[in-house]
Amino acid sequence: MGKLEVYESLKKVFWLARVGRLSLDSVELLVLDRSSTSGVKRLQLSSEAVLLSDRVVAGDSQIPLHRILEIWVEGRCVWRRGR
Repeated sequence: MGKLEVYESLKKVFWLARVGRLSLDSVELLVLDRSSTSGVKRLQLSSEAVLLSDRVVAGDSQIPLHRILEIWVEGRCVWRRGR
C-alpha cells in the first residue's frame, strides 16, 4: 500500500509541475540511504526529474519509491510515510 500512496502523491506533484503550478526545483525528497551515517539524505529534484512506476530518476540518481520517506514542496512536507 505504501508504494501506491507515494506514487500517487508524486504523480500529483509532477502533474502540478507540468501545468506550471509549481517548479520541480522546489521539490525535495527525504530518502533512506544506507551509505550515510544518518541513514537518510535529502535529494533536490530538478526540471529533468522523471517519475516512473517504481522509481524517480533525478540526474544520476534512481530512487526506488519504497525508499522515499517524505516529500517536501516549497519547504512544506506534503507527504510522509506512515501518516
